Amino acid sequence: MTWDRATSPDELVTAVDALDQRRVRDLCAALVTHLGRDETPYPVRQARRILRTLRGKRYFRDLREVADAFLQAGTTDATIRRQYAQALLDQGILTAAVAVLEDLLADPGGSATERGEARGLLGRAYKQMYLRTSPTPGARGRLIVERAMAEYGRVYEETGSVWHGINVVALLHRARHDGLDLPGDPRALAQQILDSIDEFGPAASTWDHGTAVEACLALGDAKEVLTRLDAYLDQRPGPFEIASLLRQVREVWGLDVTTPPGTHVIPLLHAALLLRRKGADISVGPDEMATLDHVDDEFERVLGTERFESLRWYRTGLERCRAVARVEDALENGQGTGFLVDGPALHPSFPPVVLVTNAHVLATDTQAALRPDEARITFRALDTDNGPFHVTRVLWTSPPHELDTTVVELDDTPRQSTRCPIAAHRPLLDVDPPPRAYVIGHPGGTEQPMFSLRDNRLLDHDDALLHYRTPTEHGSSGSPVFNRLWEVIALHHKGGKNMRRLNGTPGTYPANEGVWLDRIRREIAVALD
Repeated sequence: MTWDRATSPDELVTAVDALDQRRVRDLCAALVTHLGRDETPYPVRQARRILRTLRGKRYFRDLREVADAFLQAGTTDATIRRQYAQALLDQGILTAAVAVLEDLLADPGGSATERGEARGLLGRAYKQMYLRTSPTPGARGRLIVERAMAEYGRVYEETGSVWHGINVVALLHRARHDGLDLPGDPRALAQQILDSIDEFGPAASTWDHGTAVEACLALGDAKEVLTRLDAYLDQRPGPFEIASLLRQVREVWGLDVTTPPGTHVIPLLHAALLLRRKGADISVGPDEMATLDHVDDEFERVLGTERFESLRWYRTGLERCRAVARVEDALENGQGTGFLVDGPALHPSFPPVVLVTNAHVLATDTQAALRPDEARITFRALDTDNGPFHVTRVLWTSPPHELDTTVVELDDTPRQSTRCPIAAHRPLLDVDPPPRAYVIGHPGGTEQPMFSLRDNRLLDHDDALLHYRTPTEHGSSGSPVFNRLWEVIALHHKGGKNMRRLNGTPGTYPANEGVWLDRIRREIAVALD
């Protein structure tokens, strides 16, 4: 494949929107090769668009590689350099990101806007470094958190950005909780930020309302936290905004579902993710798995505002997370998803437990994202004994252009893990209410497993495939697709806006596609028997 400056950028956008991981990777590789050989300067505006497209769907590894290639090709554009730093941050490569950001800040020709963006990202880098030292930061942690606060504070002073200001408050609160005696009055600054947001009136953005929630946390006003949270949710923030606030209140503010106000804030944010029009992602970490019994009936009422489901149904879904794995490379970059099932349920000769994923994620084929000896398998919903585990044997595989399936044996599995039961029957299409398809995976390479529970109608199926609207994205490849009883019906492998209809029906439609588990089982029997 070769890169054409006139047509390939649009092809890349189409591939990204269609979540076609293989084509995105091929196009990015072609672009990197093109940049290495063509001495003609690449158009800056087009380069920015390419990087923005990749980041929008969280293709972080491709984003980093392409941005690096633009820099090697000689571009000095500040926005491209900053996007490269963002890619490094998103992949947890903090030291390199800091170096790029400090170089940007040292550039006397940089615009005020880019310098502010770079300084805010530098604050984020040091914040992430500090959280790695918590809760026993010591002298090194103190220096790191002071640097993070200084960077955020400078942007707040220069621009009045309340989001940067609230990060100063949050870090000061967290540092004191960790035993560091730092100067400053977080309550006074939080009140100042809250007053500014109130002055914004109707012009306050979604991010401003989220900042107000954090300000009330700093002020210790639990009732006002919930009031501000209601105002924030009334803005109908998207999944990205909600996930950002959820991550902040958990990782920096230290909220959990066992102690107020976390008992209400975290479930409400989770529920808001559930109810988003285009589908929702709920991250499931060890805290949620360990505290299911503490989720009260208020959480169940929130979940039922659009469609009632029992707490037992929700708990069963959470239990399935114990079987869902993240397929990673040696640098802990997520490349896809897999899930555990009983081996004999697929074939009598298989070991007691096997991992199922896509062939385009894991196979001996050089076109796969990872070879078996390169793969690291982790179970991110578990707090202990979660990996990494390694592939010891490939039991069966079918290439991407056929069933796109690989079944492997691991060297071990966590004691806390479970197995996904395989459905005995396919869902009927012509029933009321219509059948649904639920997906648990690692979209965008997220560290923790995520649910897709909305806009998930089952559209059609044939002898090998089924189509559904359930939201997925890059990193969801290899995820289990469940019926309403939380039984696996299919292995998710791709999707797009123009999927060809099944059963000979002419035309295309937006859909995601999975491979029937019983078809996989039949093909294994044919191959091995």
